[in-house]
Amino acid sequence: MRSLVFLPLLAALAGSAGAQTPDDFAWAWPLQTPGDDGVHVVELDDAVYARLARDDLRDLVVFNADGQAVPFAPLAAATRRGSQRAALRWMRVPVAPARGGEEQFSLRLQRDADGTLRDLQLDSRAAVADAPAPDLLVDLGDEPPSVSALQLSLGDDVDGPVNLRVTVLESDDLAGWRTLASGLALVSLQDGGLAIERLRLDFAPSRQRYLRLALANGGDWPALARIESEREHVEHVRSGRRELLIEGEAVAGEAGTFRYRLPGPLPVEAWDLLPAATNTVAAVHLETRADDGSDTRWRHLADGTVFRIGSGDDEVRQLPGEIAVRRDRHWQVRTTPALAQPPTLRLSWRPDRFVLLAQPPAPYALHAGSVRAVRPDYPVQAALGAATANRPAGWEPPLAAIGEGHEAAGDLALQPDRGPEYRRWALWAVLAAAGLLVLGMALRVLRQPGG
Repeated sequence: MRSLVFLPLLAALAGSAGAQTPDDFAWAWPLQTPGDDGVHVVELDDAVYARLARDDLRDLVVFNADGQAVPFAPLAAATRRGSQRAALRWMRVPVAPARGGEEQFSLRLQRDADGTLRDLQLDSRAAVADAPAPDLLVDLGDEPPSVSALQLSLGDDVDGPVNLRVTVLESDDLAGWRTLASGLALVSLQDGGLAIERLRLDFAPSRQRYLRLALANGGDWPALARIESEREHVEHVRSGRRELLIEGEAVAGEAGTFRYRLPGPLPVEAWDLLPAATNTVAAVHLETRADDGSDTRWRHLADGTVFRIGSGDDEVRQLPGEIAVRRDRHWQVRTTPALAQPPTLRLSWRPDRFVLLAQPPAPYALHAGSVRAVRPDYPVQAALGAATANRPAGWEPPLAAIGEGHEAAGDLALQPDRGPEYRRWALWAVLAAAGLLVLGMALRVLRQPGG
């Protein structure tokens, strides 16, 4: 029975590395969650970024009043669909009439005054079809965009009905043509105050330079005011950009090289350099690296030229450089020719947004900064989709305000976790003690009389 004493100890040691607690994090911020929707958006601020230990933001967790972690995950940028029109260059192109078909005959008779037949001539010739309506040739330019729809606008002098069928073809050399769509309706009818209009032609996407519009079943083109391309686009709805100015430090022994340190893993998407002196020009080479110490190599980011010409209202400077989002905290700038003073680094970034699914009791607190705890992956997007299904179009969860931060576990949360190593040795010790106890009990039984 004594061996049973070790079972609770074994269970405690095996499960001591379980759920996260607020004591696993260095800092905490209270969250104000208005309303009772149960879904809120948390937008990170500078203070939170400065306390994060991980560049992937996985050491960011929300706890309720009972100290239990609640579902909390990055919020994907909302999308908004729209269309964009652009006027196109176009012209009418005559089409050669077709020959063939039925043969036409003409009969000429000549008689005398008394009615005697003197001459009879029979002529035959192939019928010539009426000249067809011209095609419309659209030129999309040297670098044609992807086009999958054309919008036609009728001229002001068109007052009759329009009911045509159109074939759309594409080509890059005006010699070979491929059909994109046929039988497309082009309709503009008015009767008794009722107007029916369909002047948009939808077809398979094309990136060829030329499009040709041909009438399928006779008829003629009405007067057209313009032809426009119509492209659908998806716009990501994100929070506004913020800017950060950082002063650099010269690198000893490397003329014209300067280093900068960001306060946290900010999602930077644009950079700019402000030379310290006027009338300055230099080529720059930008590099970055992470802060976790796992890789000390500098990674190339961008090359460019910075300049500051003139002064006051007449000062001219380079445009900011756009980049894919990068979260590295260390930046390095090499200048050629070497600048004597470090330029100011100006970075543009958009704060990350997270979605919080409330699980009472409130209040809730945001915790950050840990080298031991890692936030699990919560499938909150599915829950968010269900929450917005019955909402008006464009509805977004309310924003939870981040209060003033305070220290939680402090530097203890930033120390490497040696617990697993200690627990492993403790488990071996307990198992060894249990084994010795079982062996002792077996020997005692064997020594008993009649054993």
